[in-house]
Amino acid sequence: MTPTSRLLVAALGSALLVVGLTTPAQAAPARVPVPYVTASSPHTLTLQWPEVPGARRYTVYVASSPSKATRTTTRSHWSYGRRTTLTVKDLRSNRRYCFTVKAVRGDESGRRSAPMCSFTLRGGKRPPANGAEVSVATFNVCAAAVNCKRWTARREDAIVQRIVDANADVVALQEVTRKADKLGRRLAEHGYVRYAAPVNKVDEALYYRSSAAEMAVAVDPARRCEVEPYRGPDNTLTWRFPRHFDEATQQWYAYQTSSWLTEQPVCRDHQLPLEQEGRIGSPTGATAVWAALRLKTNGKTYAFVSAHLSHGPTKADGRLRGREAKQLVASTRRAVNGLPVIYMGDFNSYRGGPDDDAPRRAMSNRGWVDTFDASSTYTRPYVSSFNGWRRKVETLADWGGHIDRIFIPRQMGSTAWRVVARTEKRRYVGTQASDHNLIRTTILLP
Repeated sequence: MTPTSRLLVAALGSALLVVGLTTPAQAAPARVPVPYVTASSPHTLTLQWPEVPGARRYTVYVASSPSKATRTTTRSHWSYGRRTTLTVKDLRSNRRYCFTVKAVRGDESGRRSAPMCSFTLRGGKRPPANGAEVSVATFNVCAAAVNCKRWTARREDAIVQRIVDANADVVALQEVTRKADKLGRRLAEHGYVRYAAPVNKVDEALYYRSSAAEMAVAVDPARRCEVEPYRGPDNTLTWRFPRHFDEATQQWYAYQTSSWLTEQPVCRDHQLPLEQEGRIGSPTGATAVWAALRLKTNGKTYAFVSAHLSHGPTKADGRLRGREAKQLVASTRRAVNGLPVIYMGDFNSYRGGPDDDAPRRAMSNRGWVDTFDASSTYTRPYVSSFNGWRRKVETLADWGGHIDRIFIPRQMGSTAWRVVARTEKRRYVGTQASDHNLIRTTILLP
């Protein structure tokens, strides 16, 4: 090797050494995607986040608000190795906690994630985990709104499949319009019954699994008057046409067609069975349907509501939805005669949104809790319930962005809250059933 060659090799080696010292392997880790809470108890929250390549540990920051979680250094926790989950303990019950996560490798650390917030469960007595429960789902199927895609066989198949995948006892649909009967026939193959809506065109509908529930029947006393056939002991062949007075029954009978009937209607008291169901409207366009179902797990009756509030992005729209939520509660209370009520539907509002989530505040002030705040376990809460026909899964800041909600009375509990959608690597795959995702949870009954 010539002296010139030796100098060239040495120079190349030095250059490679310098490059090696500044390769991406030594750079700061990437930013952690939005974390999310997978389990809750009165004093713990279990957090999970996507893995960042090359991270050796993760730092989890906890604070009382999203803004504080992006800058606080006073309360932090650590997760080592490739472990991307952490249970944060010693929290206070029924409190909001917000989290950010950053990846660490050696002396380098990445940017903190966007914040995600959640509530610890309320303390005190909760329904037992092994007690009575009912699984419910809500799904806006977008059958006939302005932004809805064309209803095709593939879309219908996908909608039915989402409902079947949810495996819920009671299913509330919105924007079903003239497809309620058709979907009812498809779902009947999977054991579901549609409640008897009074008209063909309904914007909301309810379906229930016949093995889990049945329509509750009330008894309405009524007086019914009608002509009756002769049921006495006499042989009517000896009676003279066209009228005959029967001494035994003290009734006049007239011969009509082929039998003797009372000449005057006989009035008797009857107990008329009536299914408990109905529709709820509002002056501003919000609509709902309700049905009283007797659950076979405990024999008790509950009112289930499928609701749809007005849409719109402004604060004025939010205030309108708040008024609609108040009207919904008041109208339902008048209709259900004291039954416990479970509300499901498209409330067009979410925590952290521009309208300050007026419907949730209205419901909370009247004794109902969003199951997203009350569940003890979660699956994919980072998937927003509104997908807008986009292929990329969207996670809104702070709360996840769920405009499809399930509200329960405070004395009930909730678990297994999840979004039912087909996703892969945070992208929707297959046929998109609707511009909304189905939300499902299990309600623990007191």
